[in-house]
Amino acid sequence: MKQILFINPTINNTVFGKMKMLALPPMGLGVLASRTPEHYKVSIIDENLEAVDFNTPADLVAVTATTGQAPRAYQIIQEFIKRGVPTIMGGIHASVMTEEAVRFADSVAVGEADELWPVIVKDFEEGKMKKIYRAEAFPSLEKIPKINRKLFSKKYMIHSVQTSRGCPCNCSFCSVTRFNGARYRFRSIPDVIEEIEEIEDRRFFIADDSIVGLGPEGIDHAKRLFKSLKGLGKSWGSQVCITIAEHDDLLKAAAEAGANTFYIGFESIEAESLKSVNKNVNLRPMIKNYKNTIRKFHDHGIGVIGGFILGTDGDTKEIFDKTIEFIHETGIDGSQFTIMTPFPGTRLYSQVEKEGRLLFTNYPEDWVKYNAYEAVIQPRNMTIDELVAGWRNVYSETSSPVRSLRRSLKTLMNTGSVVNASINLFWNYYNYKAVRDSGMNIDAPL
Repeated sequence: MKQILFINPTINNTVFGKMKMLALPPMGLGVLASRTPEHYKVSIIDENLEAVDFNTPADLVAVTATTGQAPRAYQIIQEFIKRGVPTIMGGIHASVMTEEAVRFADSVAVGEADELWPVIVKDFEEGKMKKIYRAEAFPSLEKIPKINRKLFSKKYMIHSVQTSRGCPCNCSFCSVTRFNGARYRFRSIPDVIEEIEEIEDRRFFIADDSIVGLGPEGIDHAKRLFKSLKGLGKSWGSQVCITIAEHDDLLKAAAEAGANTFYIGFESIEAESLKSVNKNVNLRPMIKNYKNTIRKFHDHGIGVIGGFILGTDGDTKEIFDKTIEFIHETGIDGSQFTIMTPFPGTRLYSQVEKEGRLLFTNYPEDWVKYNAYEAVIQPRNMTIDELVAGWRNVYSETSSPVRSLRRSLKTLMNTGSVVNASINLFWNYYNYKAVRDSGMNIDAPL
């Protein structure tokens, strides 16, 4: 029986690479593995959790990669090519940097590969694989087969499911709209529920870019999903657009369905910074007061993990102290602070490249720095040293062990949930620890 090996590379020696305990199963590889004919043996290796054995018997190796993973993906691919194993690369980086990727891999899949994969496997069987396969359209999610979760490592702390793809927000720093489209596509809710029921753990994560869309179709989908989740006895978290706070009935339904934590891209507390990255949805009248919005989630017993980007073109040096003050004042439960990063294929990348502000352009080696935890562009309103020092200080002042514990206790008071308090204690401290263990000196007096 021939074997196909799917690989998700790590980002070694970076802050992002230190966050192995926060790893989620590579859902895209799970989908492709499930679409592989039964006469193949398939394996999935996530290098965040286990090492790649290059002597593993394999007849075809398929590697996915984001931009930060690309250099390691190329290394892995080249090692298998040396052993005479055919390789194919897919994922978002190969889709936007196709001509680069074909220099390293035997074949490249561009776009969502759900419907490409059966064609690729057939060509492999016939010994006539093409250099480039391009998805002609965004595939329907109604046909996604059930993922065989036995293929995933048992080391993941939490499993995830996906109910939709796509995002209409089209923020300048984000490549989701280009890769997954501007229109939400939904999976069949009965199929989603069946998949969730097969997850042995009581807790899981919904890995959509936003579990609630911006229009009526997305809201209707969320209502039906929450109704179906109610009564399963499961507890879950999800990424969600902040616009869910405009709908008290949705928040209530989500809480009753087992929602305990939402990850929300606040991006910045400054209006000018939000405008500079086209995150205008966060400026809508009912939600632009972040403090009141966070309170709404807490009133429903739902914790909030906020994503913040530092170093946008709208930021000045004052953004760091203002962000620290915001974290403590609002009682936001968890936080993740990244540095403005222009990923290839985004409008932001095109802009800063044109302006000559890219600091590292020795590609593909320098792509490893494009992981959202390193300064790779010249900031507009501060020096590079000021940006990095300010970012470090934000982590120190909000997420050190003592501060993480204090915030966890505040979460317990705000939501009345020991689970929420534990999740956010772990989240804040582990992000802090990853930055600290990367060799960066972020400790400051309490």
